[in-house]
Amino acid sequence: MGDRQQTLKQSFSIQGEALHSGKMVTMTLIPQPEDTGIRFCRSDLPGKPVLPARPEHVIDTNRCTTIGDGTWRVRTIEHLMAALHGLGVDNLLVEVEGDELPMGDGSAWFFAQAILETGLETQAKPRRIRKITAPVWVENRNSPRSYLLALPGDQLHISYFFTSDNSSVGNQFYQLTVTPETFQKELASARTIAFTYEIEALRWQGLARGGNFDVAVVVGEEGYLNDLRFPDEIARHKILDILGDLYLLGPVTGTIIGIRSGHKMDLDLVLRLMENIR
Repeated sequence: MGDRQQTLKQSFSIQGEALHSGKMVTMTLIPQPEDTGIRFCRSDLPGKPVLPARPEHVIDTNRCTTIGDGTWRVRTIEHLMAALHGLGVDNLLVEVEGDELPMGDGSAWFFAQAILETGLETQAKPRRIRKITAPVWVENRNSPRSYLLALPGDQLHISYFFTSDNSSVGNQFYQLTVTPETFQKELASARTIAFTYEIEALRWQGLARGGNFDVAVVVGEEGYLNDLRFPDEIARHKILDILGDLYLLGPVTGTIIGIRSGHKMDLDLVLRLMENIR
């Protein structure tokens, strides 16, 4: 990552279907001054309310990361946040006409590609990078047990172990040191996972109403129902989610190890890290 803060060279808008609501939404990314951080705005609401993308503003972690203040919300921010973290975008206003971001292709590449085409602007002030200085971990003791561990390190290195009872999917492990280059090549295009038995239940809950076989790794009883982009695409996407949720803290260095963890544990770890890192 560069030593100085970055924003976009200019504003741009993208439109797409939202994963959970199934509605068409428009999102506009607007360059911001140094030390602004990442902020989300509901441009469709009176007064255009704004919230910083901070851990204390997360109000839901069920199947996605949602920020809000009780009167309004923005859902499914993690893939855009992963793109901003991976590419090193420090200061940005995200205006959304709706309560959810567009899903694109179910990965972060939809956002990363648009950001790279628009171009990044280097700013004068140095990046404020938080360093993990001591081990911090969270665990879920329910079966199957899951863990998320943060250790000191000079770079951001993330590894993830995914397990499945589905014999075609099996267990997957992936790890990488996150740089703008590795993010673009190895991580950005990994899509979210959807088990067919879950999709109907999610739709009963008002979730997963958008989407199709192109925007997820779809797994049925007999195995994968569509083509993979990577043999370990599920594990890579889990790392992508961690990368996005970690960016609620801003840029971070350290080693993160996830075992069967998800968005709720990501937030639990971030809240623990807030108390423990510089």
